[in-house]
Amino acid sequence: MNLRRLITLLLPALALSTPLDSSPSGSLTAREDTWGGSVSLGPTKSTIVNAVTTIIPGAAPLTQAGVLFLWPGMSNGTGDLIQSTLESWESNAWCGAASGEWCVRASVFGWFGQLDGDAGVVKGDDQIKIEYTLQDDQDTWVQTVTNVGTGAVLSTYSSQSGPYMRGYGTGTECNDGCTGTSSEQQYINTEITLASADSTFGDTIATAGSATYEGLASSSDGAVWTIEKIVIPAMT
Repeated sequence: MNLRRLITLLLPALALSTPLDSSPSGSLTAREDTWGGSVSLGPTKSTIVNAVTTIIPGAAPLTQAGVLFLWPGMSNGTGDLIQSTLESWESNAWCGAASGEWCVRASVFGWFGQLDGDAGVVKGDDQIKIEYTLQDDQDTWVQTVTNVGTGAVLSTYSSQSGPYMRGYGTGTECNDGCTGTSSEQQYINTEITLASADSTFGDTIATAGSATYEGLASSSDGAVWTIEKIVIPAMT
């Protein structure tokens, strides 16, 4: 799978440059990234302990020239990047996906490279719940990717990534001259829970690439933040 350089100033900056790319077969090559729209929050004055969203990805491009990724990600900017990725390769047969479908994997990127869970298949109109949860040991993050309609768990991954996550946001990442998204993506019912209240977290929200959001709200004195809907427009 792809390796992407860690975000240097949290997700709102989307400050990524020239990472490495490793295909499903494991070969490594240098590559340039380009980006679609995004919505992101951070840094928080606290830390994130849980983040959950549901993505409706739209159909993947029917043919693919490079590699295209959709992901909600979470990082502190200097450590691990937790990201469950919906993926469009020149052929998605490696995960069992047909043309117009996505492969999906829970994964984490850090100094060690990219580590992935098992892959599942996602159709364009599927609702896919992606949840990141910090465990009681305050070190282990568990990622769970679930098809909301069927209840099937499509991918999981566990990593010792520490209690340091301060930024959260969406990514639409195009590598190797990829064919960009041909339909919009929606993220619904996004909820981010902080270790302690941060009444200013909502002030950090940022958008790029004509992405929009609605229904930003907080509860528990600013410890829980929700976004009803995020819309990422098609790239083509």
